[in-house]
Amino acid sequence: MTAFIPIDRCYKENGCLEILEGSHKCGRIKHNLQTSQTGADLDRVEHLKAVCPHRVVEMDAGDCLFFHCNLLHTSGTNVSDTKRWALIPCYNLRSNNPIYEHHHPQYTPLHKVPDTAIMDCQNFDDLSGKIFNVPEEDKTVNAKMN
Repeated sequence: MTAFIPIDRCYKENGCLEILEGSHKCGRIKHNLQTSQTGADLDRVEHLKAVCPHRVVEMDAGDCLFFHCNLLHTSGTNVSDTKRWALIPCYNLRSNNPIYEHHHPQYTPLHKVPDTAIMDCQNFDDLSGKIFNVPEEDKTVNAKMN
């Protein structure tokens, strides 16, 4: 399960979440590396677009969308002058490890931090070292982006 919680307002122009409603009922769709991120097989996505309604999910800061891990989702390019930050906690049974080892960690226990940890943060705008979803084997992309 995933919980998508916008920190900033998410709307079409800043690349809000988009989903194919009901696509989670089709089971797990094979994902491949596409540019620097992993994405669902585009041929399968095109077939599913014919039967699963495409929804643009505009949300206000603090809203929450819970969705199944197999729901096909994406976000567009941010073409606005506003940021689009979101908290995206994902939950899974620790016994449900991926079949193949990859850049996402296997089961990692959560460690509780003090309630003040978020309020104590002073670094809101520096994104260095915070590149999203770059596989370990693709260090050259990460190095070029920093």
